[in-house]
Amino acid sequence: MSNIKKIVSVTGLLLLTHASIVSAQTPDYVDVEAERAAAAPSDPFAPRDTQAYPATSFGAGSAPSAPGGAAVAPVAANTGTGSVQPASAAPAGGQNLGLLFAQIQQLQQQVMELNGKLEEQGHQLRTLQEQSLQRYVDLDKRIAAAGTAGTAATATSPATGVPPSAPATSTIAGTSSVAAQAGEAEAYRAAYSLVQSQRFDQAVDAFQQFQLDYPAGKFAPNAFYWLGELYLVVDPADLESSRQAFAMLLSQYPDNSKAPDALYKLGKVQFMKGNPEKAREYLDQVVNQYGSTNSSAVKLAQDFIAENY
Repeated sequence: MSNIKKIVSVTGLLLLTHASIVSAQTPDYVDVEAERAAAAPSDPFAPRDTQAYPATSFGAGSAPSAPGGAAVAPVAANTGTGSVQPASAAPAGGQNLGLLFAQIQQLQQQVMELNGKLEEQGHQLRTLQEQSLQRYVDLDKRIAAAGTAGTAATATSPATGVPPSAPATSTIAGTSSVAAQAGEAEAYRAAYSLVQSQRFDQAVDAFQQFQLDYPAGKFAPNAFYWLGELYLVVDPADLESSRQAFAMLLSQYPDNSKAPDALYKLGKVQFMKGNPEKAREYLDQVVNQYGSTNSSAVKLAQDFIAENY
């Protein structure tokens, strides 16, 4: 019995000794989580702490460019206050508004300039209409005066001063003293009838043809005069042709009864052409050269000078 106890005691002692040896040789406790964290750089699938992941904008910062090189607008960021703020919308929006305001101001300035030009053109149009009306009035007066001058004790045709069956050597107001050519009186009356009926474009053609057919005819001075008048009333007015017609009358027939009127008309044409100094020379010449006569051109020249100089 005592031997059994001794054996048990020895066995227990051996067990304790073995346990001590094992405890001394066994390493300390290993932190598995620490080992995993240390192994993370080489293991892409190892779990990481939440703080180790970088903040992301869900692909907005690395999204591919839009087709054609267009820039992609940055995604709005959450401020944490319940509202979403655009990343860079405020500066761009302010710049666009400033550009739009500048464009509106520029358009307003252009509209004001166009309105000014429109008013100016309207004034010029009214002035031209008044001048055109005045030329028609002057032409009507000339027609009436020609009709009065052409009326004589013997029967004459109205306005033209050409007797219906005048002798070839007759002298009438505004014409030369040369003999009328065959058919000249009829051609002149036909052209003048177009003036009376206010078919001015056709009258121009008729008097031009008359000059070709009868360049040195009895009624050539009248043809020059009426061409000068007609060039002022056609639309558009031909100021240079009118000037040439009146100048031809004065150069070829300086002593003709139409000369004072042609000289006055030359002054008006030069004024309309923008040559007031030259116009004044012609007007003064009318007054100085024909002031002692009863020519109506003298009074017209004096009135024109008083109104425009």
